[in-house]
Amino acid sequence: MDTAWKQVTIDYPGRSRHEREHNAVPHLRSVLPAAETAGLITSWWFIRKGPWRIRYLPATPTEHPDAVHRLLTQNVPWTSDIYEPETHTFGGPAAMDTAHILFHHDSHYLLTYLHGQPTNRREHSLILNTALMRAAGLDLNEQADVWARAAQHRADHLHPHPAVRTDLATWESFTDKVRHLLLGNPRHPSDWQNAFANAGTTLGDLRTTGTLTRGLRAVITDHVIFHWNRIGLPATSQATLAQAATEAILGNTPPPPTDQQTAGRAPDPAPRLTTVSSPDANHG
Repeated sequence: MDTAWKQVTIDYPGRSRHEREHNAVPHLRSVLPAAETAGLITSWWFIRKGPWRIRYLPATPTEHPDAVHRLLTQNVPWTSDIYEPETHTFGGPAAMDTAHILFHHDSHYLLTYLHGQPTNRREHSLILNTALMRAAGLDLNEQADVWARAAQHRADHLHPHPAVRTDLATWESFTDKVRHLLLGNPRHPSDWQNAFANAGTTLGDLRTTGTLTRGLRAVITDHVIFHWNRIGLPATSQATLAQAATEAILGNTPPPPTDQQTAGRAPDPAPRLTTVSSPDANHG
């Protein structure tokens, strides 16, 4: 399906995801918000696939390359590509529009958040995704099912019995902190959190009207995975966090089965969370 969205794939230098992020964030901050303010584009977002894929929506139809393309590709290694929205994955055309709105808001706040080299990404992701689920009308057990689906998505990166989980006290402390974040209510939700809640409300309405073309929990699971990608959580952290969130609600459950042989892999470091109340409302 033809789309007005443009895509540029930028291979930021760096031997690790942290180094690539260190180069990507200031570059994108210098181009995309200013282009939106100037009225050149109406929306934009990014996803990480090794190289970063930058998607943006020109304010008016334009020939390629457009002004934003020239700004994005100046002095960086890049390739052009065709963006193909995952319309079925995100529940149909109306739900894809909702996804694009959330992707844009999330990317906007993330460029400021990531600029500060944060150490509490997991905590923020739990709060934001919980806001999405609650606003969509999912009860606590349904939220647990979303986390379990996310754990299944990342099953190959989750040790069935990693070293940290043999230390019961460490694992229980970790899941207790996860539970605190999942059940908490911030006094003053940030605009960032409200963006997730607004998307959840819209998705819930689409389900109610029969417009959603895929199960609500399946759609939200993919939103969780996409957000984790944007915020920069590695797959092993995603797997551990999803399993902990599942257990925080449902109790101790066996990890999802995996086809990948995990023998001989180094265990993940002991999980730790920093308790936070809500994402900073000043981000963005």
